[in-house]
Amino acid sequence: MAKLAPWIKRLIIAWLLWRLGLWLVAGIADQFLLYQPSFPYADALLANTHLPRWLYSWGNFDGVHYLTIAELGYLGTGSIQAFFPVFPLILKLLAWFSQPLLSGIVFNSLLTLLLLVAFYQLAKLDQTQNKAWWSVLALLAFPTSLFFGALYSESLFLILIIGSFWMARKGRWWLAGSFALLASATRIVGILLVPALLVEFWWQHRGESWKKIITKSFHHLIGILLGCLGLGTYMFYLWKNFGDPLYFFHVQSEFGAGRQESLILLPQVIWRYLKILWTARPFDWKYFSYLQDLLLSLGGLGALLVWWKKIRPSYLVFSLAAFILPTLTGTLSSMPRYLLVCFPLFMLLGEFYQKKLGWSYLLLTVSAILLIINTILFVQGYWVA
Repeated sequence: MAKLAPWIKRLIIAWLLWRLGLWLVAGIADQFLLYQPSFPYADALLANTHLPRWLYSWGNFDGVHYLTIAELGYLGTGSIQAFFPVFPLILKLLAWFSQPLLSGIVFNSLLTLLLLVAFYQLAKLDQTQNKAWWSVLALLAFPTSLFFGALYSESLFLILIIGSFWMARKGRWWLAGSFALLASATRIVGILLVPALLVEFWWQHRGESWKKIITKSFHHLIGILLGCLGLGTYMFYLWKNFGDPLYFFHVQSEFGAGRQESLILLPQVIWRYLKILWTARPFDWKYFSYLQDLLLSLGGLGALLVWWKKIRPSYLVFSLAAFILPTLTGTLSSMPRYLLVCFPLFMLLGEFYQKKLGWSYLLLTVSAILLIINTILFVQGYWVA
């Protein structure tokens, strides 16, 4: 029987500590905060699973919508068309084997381990093993990494992004486009992989004439454009059934959180948050959420802009676009969670942690404390991201 490589063992141990640790936090959350679900269907859908509350609470917020789509589809239920189809389809398949909420949580937890392996391998293309390891720790300890193990599409979506870039780095463009196709049918941000992959294609062929590239590699470009089919197929479905191919966007405002259909520029969004933080009183958990939204958003964007030269061009294009797109709805709500897809941030952190060991332990501790707080808030029904 072949022995596991040391780096795989380290990843498994880190993953186990993360997964079991957050389950433990969820199990004792009642000791710190009253359970007050601030989302629909908590009693009608989650409580009826007959699972312990610390476990079924991992299906809070977006999880109930994914479960509804998996069971009933998009027809007959309003607003849930904002959620793209790949993840609820997986939940529907998992329901053949077990209770969909439980099987979905287990699936995402196991998928997170695969995500860590894939991220480590992608990071090693540009980093030493030690830096790649620190990058994984930065991702795992991030204040919103709890969503990898919740009934959300985070773990699936990020592994599709990493898989797409990994295949592109290997020159396997049709596979890169296939991952992008699935990603763009999982979340709207997935469509941004297409321009990012085109940038990666150009970067790998820089110095060659466009005529030579198109002549010899036209089929590779077609493979990249395959990524548009995921979003395109879902838009066609919405057009046929609801008469609006952009219905997923037009229902955003119905979920609250200050989202609007008219496009709002980022400086105006930041100004709104500064006014909220200046005028809102007293300090409570909602204020904490606003503050976290703003600080993590500014920190993430600042890191991408300041250290842009250290980031591969295709990664940078995707990360900046993935950051800007959600803010156009006029809010930074959920941005701490959306930052998880900006994976170069964690490579930057990994490099910093490897060089500044003293700072690394301090920052990882602060990040882990915020992760624990966010986990308690999430499982107790308070909005986090």
